[in-house]
Amino acid sequence: MKTYPETLVRTWLFLAHTSEPKLVNAKNQARQQLNDNFGSIELAIIYLEQSFDEDIEVVLV
Repeated sequence: MKTYPETLVRTWLFLAHTSEPKLVNAKNQARQQLNDNFGSIELAIIYLEQSFDEDIEVVLV
């Protein structure tokens, strides 16, 4: 998997969860980037968690 800067992923997640009406286009683009690069928002969150703690193991069943 390609690595992404933590700040970029945090920004995408912030935008994906914003309720600010002026950021609707940015919100949609951020969600698209998260889905394209991680498969889902939840997996992007796990990616960030793993960047903090290398002992975390993710097993997909």
